[in-house]
Amino acid sequence: MHHEEAARKLGIAPASLSPAPAMPRFAQTWSRMQQEPPCSTCGRPSRTSSVIHDPIHGPRWFDRCRECFLATPPTLSVPLAQFLEELREVAAEAGLRLHTHTDESGWEDE
Repeated sequence: MHHEEAARKLGIAPASLSPAPAMPRFAQTWSRMQQEPPCSTCGRPSRTSSVIHDPIHGPRWFDRCRECFLATPPTLSVPLAQFLEELREVAAEAGLRLHTHTDESGWEDE
């Protein structure tokens, strides 16, 4: 899911988030992640940082801990079956063993 959708699902009020650059450079996002700001949802140390764009409050930092990130996985740009097929091909080309575990419903409610 997209960042704005993830924030809504987690019940985040954009006004409660810190202002962010509209289009942060990778170095800015990486620097923020290194600081491990509190998760925007639960307050645990975050593992990911991104920016949401709210029409009223503008760009805001959206930080998630591991658990909150896994509760709102990113949207794949291709169907899961195609993604896994391509992942297996890349792993084979690199000489890596790959084991994947999925179910029909994905990560929802785990």
